[in-house]
Formats: sequence, structure tokens, C-alpha cells
Amino acid sequence: MDELTTFIEAFEKARDVTDRIDLVCKIGASGIPGTAKVLVEAFAREGDVVVREAIVGWLLSCDTEEVVEEVVPLLKSGDASQRSMAFDVLAYKADEKALGIFEALLHDADRDVRVMTVHALGRSSCPGVLCLLRKVAVGDEDINVVGAAVEYIGEIGERGDVELVQQCKQRFDHPYLDFIVERALTRLGGEPGKIAS
Repeated sequence: MDELTTFIEAFEKARDVTDRIDLVCKIGASGIPGTAKVLVEAFAREGDVVVREAIVGWLLSCDTEEVVEEVVPLLKSGDASQRSMAFDVLAYKADEKALGIFEALLHDADRDVRVMTVHALGRSSCPGVLCLLRKVAVGDEDINVVGAAVEYIGEIGERGDVELVQQCKQRFDHPYLDFIVERALTRLGGEPGKIAS
């Protein structure tokens, strides 16, 4: 932890943007456990956009589980830039090692966290994503969360998902979801406007 403490002290004292970026690169490349926590804390205090981008770049190369664990709480931050960073990092870091964390986020009491999680999963290339999106579409009670899941199922799903998408339309009688379902059915090769009985 000495190297991390040294980094924190040096980062807080550095006034020059180049010096702060250099420090971020050094700590990011160190591979020391706890690096993600320090980088996330530095991001929260940093005001310079370029330094923040350097921090995000190094977060993307850190250990997946550590990074995901550190950025997840930022999904509930009052600071929009921190929520946005968390979303971007989560979308990039979604892999099999982190699917359990994402699954827990899909059960969060905060609808906005669930919606952001669906979007992060939908934009990722993780093989287990489609299964999670199907669970959300079938089980979540919020139309916005289900709508987001259906949208991604339409993009990455299979012909066999047509019935599941149609069932979502039956669960929610709302123009918003009708539009998303129609588009998803078109992409999946189903027949929009025709509900299976």
C-alpha cells in the first residue's frame, strides 16, 4: 500500500496536468491491488478532462472485478460525470467474471440503476448478456427497464426470442413499449402487429 499512498500524496500535490497524467500512468501500470479504488477516488476529485480520460483509460486496463466493484457505487452518484464514467467502464468491462455483479445490479431497487445496467450489458460483447436480458424482459416490473432489455434483445437476440418479446407487449399496454416491440420483432424476423396466442 506504500506505493499507492505515495501516488495519492503526489497526485494531490501535483498542479501540472502533465504531472498528474504521468502519475496516473505510473499507478495504472503498477498492477498493485487497490489501484482501481485509488483511480476512482482520483477521478472524483479531478477537474481536468484530459486527466479524467487518462484515469478512465487505465481503469479499463485494471482487473475487471476490482474495477467493477469500485465503479458500481458511482451509478448512484449525484455527479452526472461520475455516473457516465461508471456506465462507460461497466459497458467495457462486462465479462463472465463480472456477470454476478451485473446480475445483482439488475435487482437493484433503483430503476435508473437497472436501466443503466441493461444498457451497459447491451453494449458489451459478453456471451452471457442475452440470457440476463431475457430474464429482465420476463421478470422486471418497470416498463423502462423492460423496454431497454427488449431493445437489446431485438439487436442481439435470436428468432426464438419473438415469443418472449410479444409477451412483453402483452404485459405492458403502452405506446412506448409497442414501438420498441415492433422494432425488435422486425429485427428478429417476427411479424410486427401479430401477437401469438
